[in-house]
Amino acid sequence: MELKTVQTQKIYKNIVEQIVDLIHDGSLKNGDKLPPERTLAEMLNVSRTSVREALKVMEIMGIIEIRPGEGSVVSDFNAEPFLSMIWPVILANRDVEKDLQEFRKILEEGSIRRLALRGETEDFFKDLKDIVDEMEKSIDNCSQSVKLDILFHRRIFELTGNRLLLVAQNLTEYILEKTVKYNRSEAIKKDGSAQVIYKQHLEIYQAVVKGDSVEAVRKMSEHLDYVQSLN
Repeated sequence: MELKTVQTQKIYKNIVEQIVDLIHDGSLKNGDKLPPERTLAEMLNVSRTSVREALKVMEIMGIIEIRPGEGSVVSDFNAEPFLSMIWPVILANRDVEKDLQEFRKILEEGSIRRLALRGETEDFFKDLKDIVDEMEKSIDNCSQSVKLDILFHRRIFELTGNRLLLVAQNLTEYILEKTVKYNRSEAIKKDGSAQVIYKQHLEIYQAVVKGDSVEAVRKMSEHLDYVQSLN
């Protein structure tokens, strides 16, 4: 691993930029450990305080994970620490929540349409079917139903193979889950709603397996509208 001596007043920013560049060019990969603070400070010719500051910033940004006893490890982009700090500010604007709901719908409908048009085999969508089957078994288990709901939608984005779509969905979902109006647990607790939501997921799955993009988008739209109406 090659690092350059830091010669800037904003030392921690320079350190962050160098680490990000190393991740971008593949020199550092998810799961790789960074050298200890002392070693990094010597390699960069900076103080350990500057290194510690840079590591903390990268942890908040979701670039690395600081594990007790192990040190700093490159993470697979976990934005939750950063979002946990800024989501109250984002939602201070009353229109933002509505915009996020609309953005989420665009992402979900676009992703399910893309999957349906790919013409994949039923085996390709096995994970979705397994999740739907588990949803049917867990209709009376609120917490499990919520986990499976989240897993179903996340798996759709993973199946597209587009990491940017997955990141955008995760960021949007994280903020929405922090709002009062968007709450899966409360929605599923409504009488009969768990059965309806299960059926909607089953119909989404059936449409995408058939390769019917129009029906898949329609079923996804109906599901999202229904869940929103319950909150």
